[in-house]
Amino acid sequence: MEYPIFRCNRDHRMSKYNSRAKDKRSVKKQYEEEQLDSIVRSTEQREDEQKADIIKRTTVNKEIKYKNAKQKDLVKLIQEKQIVFIKGSAGTGKSFIALKAAIEVLKNNTMGINKIALTKPIVEAGESIGFLPGGIEEKTDPYMRSFIDNVQELIGKTSTKEFLANGIIESVPLPYIRGNTFRKSVSILDEAQNTTQTAMKLFISRIGQNCKMIIIGDSDQSDLMLRGEDHGLADAFKRFKGVDGVGFFEFTEDDIVRSDILIDIMKCYNKK
Repeated sequence: MEYPIFRCNRDHRMSKYNSRAKDKRSVKKQYEEEQLDSIVRSTEQREDEQKADIIKRTTVNKEIKYKNAKQKDLVKLIQEKQIVFIKGSAGTGKSFIALKAAIEVLKNNTMGINKIALTKPIVEAGESIGFLPGGIEEKTDPYMRSFIDNVQELIGKTSTKEFLANGIIESVPLPYIRGNTFRKSVSILDEAQNTTQTAMKLFISRIGQNCKMIIIGDSDQSDLMLRGEDHGLADAFKRFKGVDGVGFFEFTEDDIVRSDILIDIMKCYNKK
């Protein structure tokens, strides 16, 4: 027969033992988590330092000048606002100048930004490119090629290769960004006239800490409008008016710089 006092003492000792064991496991788990966090922070710091070194010794082509005052105004707006929506006619240089502004953000280390993320919708294939041969890079290269060509014009082929190899510039089609978070980056969405409102929400909701976003498009070249659908860029110009940190910019046919005759051609297309 076990007397209550002995059972109570035994239970008390077991409780203290279990409590100590639990405390030890908790301390061990906390220590392991702290060590893992330290390793992750150290790795991220080394990567940031490596990127900073590459960016610092990269030079931007000084022969590239602004072709009109509005291009310069756009760069200033991108510097001032966290999210900028841009729309305008073909040939105004909106995508090129936005990319130039993004590289200047890198060079100035604005907000600790050390990466440019490039994306666009792939409406030509119904946002499904699985039928194309090869991996994701081979499948999407034709759609993202214009981005890389512009980067090469701005900083040269050698620096562009180095940027790509070290993750300073990444390009991925819009359908593949789900689940990602943009941090320490300038994230550029081009051809935004071909995004649905849902796709636009998908892109904007990826914004994380130390991130700027630039959304670019030409409403007159929307494949969605040809199908009778509204697009996300037009919706955004209405939806986000008055939101602090969000800017809007618009080019017209008179701002076209690609060629003189294109001004008259686009005016003919846009006649009501």
